[in-house]
Amino acid sequence: MMHPIRSLRFSSAHSSLALGILFILSFALLAGCGSDGDGPPPSDLEGTYTFDRFEFAVQGVNNFDILSDTLVTSDRSPRMEFFGGDATVNLVYRIEGSDGSSTVSGQFSTRRNNEVLVDFSREDEESRRELLLPEIIRFDIIDGGLRLNADQERNEVDLRGYAPGRYAGLTQPVNGTLVLRLNRIAETPAAVWYDAHE
Repeated sequence: MMHPIRSLRFSSAHSSLALGILFILSFALLAGCGSDGDGPPPSDLEGTYTFDRFEFAVQGVNNFDILSDTLVTSDRSPRMEFFGGDATVNLVYRIEGSDGSSTVSGQFSTRRNNEVLVDFSREDEESRRELLLPEIIRFDIIDGGLRLNADQERNEVDLRGYAPGRYAGLTQPVNGTLVLRLNRIAETPAAVWYDAHE
């Protein structure tokens, strides 16, 4: 039988170990979003961004212009909303022929050399597939956050399966570049603005 004092010390040691592990895990999760220490604070990106370009460029194939061929565009759609407080982001869009808007949500983190990583990995593949989005997009921060640019390589994209009416002649998946160009139109995310003015 274990001595009561030894049992107490044993439990105390295990509690301290458990708390230490919990602290490390919490720190690791928090490090996944926000800033890596050398990048600008997430609050610098807070606001609403609309798309100037949203296309999939493939050598030898007509560029697939997602912005004009697939999406319904307006003054605030499609858009990306960056929330600096919790380093989260929404991509809000509407597919032609759909009943309403859809949202792909994720987290973002700023990096040195004026980069921001947007992580959509928690969204299911079907949600990302509508826009040919990879799990992680790496943007360049331009003009202090007024513009965001990304040229992201995408490999083995099945355009025929995505748009059979347009790419029925493609017999195999293709490699290309997802080209994104965004401009900040407001320093408040549109979702916050709409909530405040309803």
